[in-house]
Amino acid sequence: MILPSLLFSCSKEKQALKYPIEMSLDSIKAVSEMRVFTEGGIELDAKTDKKAIDGFLNRDYVEKTANGITYALSRFTEPAIEDYQGPEFKFYGAGTIKYAADIIGVKKYDDVTVMKSAVTNPVKDDPIVQSDLFKYKFALNSDGSYHYQYVVHKKSDQSLEVSLLYYKLVRYDDEGNRKQLAFGKVHNELNQPFVQTLKKSDTLAVKAYRLVYSVKE
Repeated sequence: MILPSLLFSCSKEKQALKYPIEMSLDSIKAVSEMRVFTEGGIELDAKTDKKAIDGFLNRDYVEKTANGITYALSRFTEPAIEDYQGPEFKFYGAGTIKYAADIIGVKKYDDVTVMKSAVTNPVKDDPIVQSDLFKYKFALNSDGSYHYQYVVHKKSDQSLEVSLLYYKLVRYDDEGNRKQLAFGKVHNELNQPFVQTLKKSDTLAVKAYRLVYSVKE
C-alpha cells in the first residue's frame, strides 16, 4: 500500500484531509545552467566555449539504418509548460497515488522519493535507461521493458517538485565512428560520476529543471 506520507506528516492533518487531494502544475523552473562535458568529465566554460556549446546543442545528426537514412532532430529546446500540463497528482484516502497512471511503488532516498509508474516501455526503444547516466535507476523487467518513474521533491505539505533532466549524449568508438546518440528529457537527475566515463570526442550536455505542483484551493 502506498501512503501519502510523502506530503502529510502530521496525523491530525491526515485525519482532517478530504480525499482525493489533487495537485496541478504551476510552472517549470531551471535549477541549473546548461552544462557540457567532454573527455574525462572536463566541463566546457559557458563563456569561452560558447561557440562549441551552441554548435553541439544545435546540431542534428544523420542515422544510417537498414531501411535507409533518418535524421535525428536533436536540437535543444527549452521545455514548454504546455507540454506537461496534462497529468495531475491525485492522492486517495485508500493510500494510492495516481500521476497520469497508477503509481505502483515508491522508494525514498534522503530528500527525494522515486515513484514508479505502472506504465512501461520497451528498453530497445530507449536503451539509454540501462546506462549509468541517470542518478536513479529505472526498474527493468524480464520481458525487456522498463517502468516510467518520477523523482519527486517534497517542498511543503501543499507542494511538490518533479525533476526533469534535459540530456544530449554522443559517444564514439576508438576508430572515430559514432556508437551512441541519445537525447531528450526525462524525469530523473544526472549521475555526476558518469561524466568521468566520457572518452575522446564524446560529449554530454545536461540541464536540470523542476516541474512545480501545488494544491489549489
